[in-house]
Amino acid sequence: MSSARERLTRLLSLVPYLDAHPGADLEETAAYFTIDSDTLIDDLQLLFVTGRPGHMPDDLIDASWEGGKVYISNAEEVSVPVRLSAEEAGVLVLALELIDTLPGLDTEAVRTAAQKLRLAAGENLRTPVEVSPIPANEELMAFLKHAIDSEAAVQIDYYVGSRDELTRRIIAPSKLVPGADWYLDAWCYAAQAPRRFALSSIRSWTPAAHPPLAVSNTQSSAREVTMTLSPAGAWLADELELRQREYFANGEPSVRIRFLVHSVDWLSRFLLCHADVITDIDDSEAVEAALTRLD
Repeated sequence: MSSARERLTRLLSLVPYLDAHPGADLEETAAYFTIDSDTLIDDLQLLFVTGRPGHMPDDLIDASWEGGKVYISNAEEVSVPVRLSAEEAGVLVLALELIDTLPGLDTEAVRTAAQKLRLAAGENLRTPVEVSPIPANEELMAFLKHAIDSEAAVQIDYYVGSRDELTRRIIAPSKLVPGADWYLDAWCYAAQAPRRFALSSIRSWTPAAHPPLAVSNTQSSAREVTMTLSPAGAWLADELELRQREYFANGEPSVRIRFLVHSVDWLSRFLLCHADVITDIDDSEAVEAALTRLD
């Protein structure tokens, strides 16, 4: 049985549909709304007590379905398809603006959809739809998107307000995150750990090379790692937000992921934390480092 909310949503769509299709077949209409004919008849009976305030006969919608053909009348005021409110349209436009900043998407399609929604909502509501995406340096955003797509390292001068200090770091950007400010998730070579940077605190930026990493008295540069996860560990592919993944069936569905690693130390700890769901990995150095940690 439909919830009250689902039924209301269906009725708001049903009236304009029947107004545009007089004599619609009862069974076909029920199938169109993915309900059975008995449920549709219940909806039509409810329309008899629906209409304008006053509840006089001329105020209520009239519906008939004799002979399997559905007709409605006196429904002009509710026969227009439901429109988005200004707030709903604004939220959708803002969401599209934020999606436009993400890497690996067809930005032209996203921008076109946002523009069409903005125009349609403004015309239908007769209310300007104004949204203000989080401000950010467009040149910096474009630079970071390219670095994320190409998995490149960058050098930034980053202001740390708590210490009133301008620091210089080499990082490997992985993701842009909207919030009160725009943030950048990246591997920080100085901290040898992932860090989140506020874009408003980045004072300058330039391309850089991935520096060598000192781990367990050995030098190791960034490398690409291929790992296979069991079905129970498939969620890690989403946690790491990887674009390169491959699902396959080998008894049970598994996922093979491929990603860039900037620290053997980090990878060895990752292996120890998730050893029960990692079925294969092509990095013997990380495996040895993990085993050393167990000794």
